Amino acid sequence: MRSASASASASASPAPSASPIPSFYRIFFHTIDPFIALAGVLANIFAPAAILKSYTPRATVPASTETTVLLRSSAGYLLSTMFLQTVLLRLRPSDRTVWRCLQISILIQDVAILASLTMALAVEHRLDSTLKLVRPEEWSNFAVLAAVGLIRSAFILGVGMDQDGHGNEKGKKV
Repeated sequence: MRSASASASASASPAPSASPIPSFYRIFFHTIDPFIALAGVLANIFAPAAILKSYTPRATVPASTETTVLLRSSAGYLLSTMFLQTVLLRLRPSDRTVWRCLQISILIQDVAILASLTMALAVEHRLDSTLKLVRPEEWSNFAVLAAVGLIRSAFILGVGMDQDGHGNEKGKKV
């Protein structure tokens, strides 16, 4: 039987500390980002012509066998990323190092995609000073990748984290 003092000290123990990952990042990386990836998976598998046309007006459709292989491989990459973001990050909800490593790896891929899109525009001579030859679907690709990349970069750099990299009370100002 516990004594009254043991019972009092148990009830006076501090509440568990807040998650070291601010809620904005948890919601974005657990939910929103995986849905963006899911859209890519579905498009790469079920709408390859739409994906290819979003990359270039000169897309060859129907896609060749090697292009289909690349699109489905990309879908596999996106599925593995979704798994890591929805499962691994939930299994390690307080491990900022794991979160940062995953976001760095995804950011590398995002930068590679942006570079590839830019190179395609350059090869097609559509990167003049006015950028009038860049189509809305290409601007959309850039906008989504840039916005998500900024959020990833902010997380990696600790924006919104306190001095110790925990919580969101004393967040860094941008």
